[in-house]
Amino acid sequence: MMDIDGLINESSQLLFEEKKYAEAIEKLYQALDGITDKNTQIFKQSLIQSGLICCYLEYAKKTKNTDKAEELFGQAIKCCREYSRLAKEGGQKNIQQQISAQYELINCYFEHAKKTKNTDKASKLFEQVIECCQELLQLSNHLEHQYRIWEQANAQSWFGRCYLELGKRIKSTSEAEKFVKQAREYFSVTYKQLSRLSGNAKKRMKKKIHQGLREIDYLNKDWHSYFEKKKQEIQKSLFKSKTSQPQDAVASVLAVLHITPIELGFIPMAHYTSPHVCHILFGIGGNETASPMRLGSSTYMNDPSEGKPLLDLLNQQDLELENKADGTSYNAFFTCFSSRVNDLNQFRLYGKEGGVEASGCCLVFNKNGDWLKESDISVPFRGLSEMSGQSSDDLPEAVFSDNEYEKLPLYQVAYIAYQDEYITDKKCEIWLSAPNKAFDLHQNLAKENLGSSIRFTLNSNISRFGIRLKPVGNEEWHQFRLEKLKEALEELIGFFKDKSAVSDDDKEALEYIRYLFKDFAFRDEEEFRLLVIKPIDSEEIEYCETTQSVYIPYADIRNRADEVILGTNYEKTGNQRKAEVFRYQMKQKCPDVKVSRSTLPINPPNK
Repeated sequence: MMDIDGLINESSQLLFEEKKYAEAIEKLYQALDGITDKNTQIFKQSLIQSGLICCYLEYAKKTKNTDKAEELFGQAIKCCREYSRLAKEGGQKNIQQQISAQYELINCYFEHAKKTKNTDKASKLFEQVIECCQELLQLSNHLEHQYRIWEQANAQSWFGRCYLELGKRIKSTSEAEKFVKQAREYFSVTYKQLSRLSGNAKKRMKKKIHQGLREIDYLNKDWHSYFEKKKQEIQKSLFKSKTSQPQDAVASVLAVLHITPIELGFIPMAHYTSPHVCHILFGIGGNETASPMRLGSSTYMNDPSEGKPLLDLLNQQDLELENKADGTSYNAFFTCFSSRVNDLNQFRLYGKEGGVEASGCCLVFNKNGDWLKESDISVPFRGLSEMSGQSSDDLPEAVFSDNEYEKLPLYQVAYIAYQDEYITDKKCEIWLSAPNKAFDLHQNLAKENLGSSIRFTLNSNISRFGIRLKPVGNEEWHQFRLEKLKEALEELIGFFKDKSAVSDDDKEALEYIRYLFKDFAFRDEEEFRLLVIKPIDSEEIEYCETTQSVYIPYADIRNRADEVILGTNYEKTGNQRKAEVFRYQMKQKCPDVKVSRSTLPINPPNK
C-alpha cells in the first residue's frame, strides 16, 4: 500500500529545504494517484492540492523563463480551482476551507499579475483578484463576529494592494491617480476594521497596510509623509518606545540610506566576484550543488577603515594607550553591490583570478525590478538588540517562513570626504562643519580650568567634511534625502561634541549606521550593501577552511541573479577557463540566467 503521508512529507522537504520544485510536484501527484477512495479522502486530496499550489506558485515566482512562468501559474490556478471544488463538497461546515481556497486563488492571480510585463494582461489578472476578493467578502458573511471582521479586513487589504499595483503600472497619470486614491481608501477602511481586533495577525496586517500607505506617499510625491513613515518603522523596530536624541538621528540616517523596492525600481545592481566563487554560487565547474552567497566579515574587507569614517566625523576615535585591546563582542557582516554594471574599474579591482585584471565575473541583479522584497528592518540588528539587554518580548516578531536573510534591507553607502585643496565643493552634495581633535583638546582644557589663558579661533579648529550620495530613483526624493541626512548628521555632530555628556548607550546607537559610511576614496564603487551585525559567538556564523575567514550564509542566488557578465580576460588567467564551457554548464544548471561576455578595452595579461 502506498505511503501517502510519507510522500507528502518528502515533497515538503524537497520544497522547503532543497527547492527542488519539479521533484516535489512529482511526489505529490504520486500521493494523489495513491488515493483510491475519492469520496472519503477529501481531506488528503485537499492537503495535496494545497501542496501543489505552493510548489507551482513558488516555482513560477522563482523562474525567469517567461513561458515557463505562464505555464506554472496556469497549473497553480488549476489546482486552486480543484482545491475550491473539494472545499465546496463539505457544504456550509467547510466555509473556512472555502475561504482558504479563495486566498490561494487570490495569491496566484496577484503574483502572476506582478510578474507579467504586459500591462493589459496584468490589468486583467488584477481584475480577477478583485473578483475573488468580492467572493471572499460574501463567504465571510457566514462566519462568526470576530472571524467575519478579520476576513473582511483581509479582503479590503487585498483590494488596496491590487489598486496600488495598478497605480504603479498604468501609464496614464489620471488613471494612475484614480487607482492610488482607491488603494488609500481601502487601506484606510482596513485600518479602522483592525481596531476591533487583536493578536499577532493584526500586527502583520497593520505592517502591510503601513507599507502600502508608505508606497502611496511615494507615488504621490509626499516626501515628508513618506520619510516619516520609514523613520517610524525603524524606530518601532529597533528602539524602545521613547528614543534618545542620538537614536532619533540614527533612525533618520537609516530612513535616508534604506532603499526600498519602490525607490530602487528597475535599477540593476552588480556584484563582482572571482570565477571560482561564481562556479560555487551556481553549482557548476565541478561543484555538484550550489552554495549560498556569503555575508563576509567587515574586518578583512578591502577597505581597512571600515566603520571608522563616521566616527572620525563625530570625533569619536580615541587613541589606544594600552598595550593590549580586547576584541569586540560582535562583528558586522555584509555583501556588497554596485550600481556600476560591467564597469572597467570594478572589473580591474574585484574578482581577479591569479592577479589578472578583468578576469572575474559581474553578477547582475534586479534587471526586472523584482530582486528586492519588503524587508524586516530589525533583522540586521537583532544581535545589537540582544546584547543591549532587550528581552525576547521586546524584539520584533519575525514573519518569514523561510530564511529571513533573504529579505534583508538594502542600504546605500554614503561617502565622507575631508576637505582639502583638491576636493572642491561640487564633489559633495552636503558639507558639514565638525570639531577636530585640536578643538576637542581645547574644550577639555577649558573644563579643567587649565585653558583660561588659551585663546583660539573656532574657525581655525573646525574641519569641513563633505558627504557624497549618488541619486537613486526620483530626483526630488533624492534632494529631500540629502536635506534629512544633513540635518541628522549635524544633530549627531552637535550631540557628540561634548564627550562628557555621551553615555555608552549613545555610542552604541552609532553601531546601527557606522558601517553605512565609507571613505571618499572609494566613491567610484557606488556601493550598496546587505548588512548583519552579530555576536562573535553566534551559531549563525560559519568558518571557511579555504579562505580561513568567518561568514554568514545569505541566500541561494540561482533564482535571484539575472545575468552573469564574464570579464574581458576571463579566459586569460592560465587556468584553462573557457567562456563557452561556462555558458554550457549554466544552460544545464541555471537556464534562466543570461550569460554574456564583457568587451571592455583592457590589455591581456603579460605572459
